[in-house]
Amino acid sequence: MTEDYPPELHGLLKRIAPGWPELLEVGVGWYPLLARLDATLTVIAPNYVVQQVKSKFGALSFYADSSDDPSNLDQAFADAVRKAEWESTETCEVCGAPARQYVIRMWVSTLCQPHAAKVRDDSLDLDLPA
Repeated sequence: MTEDYPPELHGLLKRIAPGWPELLEVGVGWYPLLARLDATLTVIAPNYVVQQVKSKFGALSFYADSSDDPSNLDQAFADAVRKAEWESTETCEVCGAPARQYVIRMWVSTLCQPHAAKVRDDSLDLDLPA
C-alpha cells in the first residue's frame, strides 16, 4: 500500500502500529504537512508510533504516541502534533494552498476558494433530477 503514497510519506507509513491499516485518510494537499510533521516528530521521538491519520471536521486528526509506551507523555511531541493539526485548518486538503473551512452538504472540509467552488458545483449537480 505504501506505493500509493509519495516517497516522503513512506517513513510515516512504516510507523503505523500493527493492526492499524497503512492508510492516510487525508487529501493530497496535506501530504507536505504530514511529511514536515514526520520529520519533526522523528527528531523529537525517533521511535514514535502512529495509530491513525485522518481528516475529521475539516482538520487533521493525527493519533500517535511518542513511544510504544502510551503512558509516556512528551510535551514537545504533543505540541508538534497540535501545531500541524491547527495548520491543517488553513491548508486546502486538495492542493495545499491557503484555505478556510466550509460546510458543504453537511460535511466540513478545508478548501481553497477554487476547490470549494468546484465541490459546491459538483454537489449541485447531484441535486438535479435525472
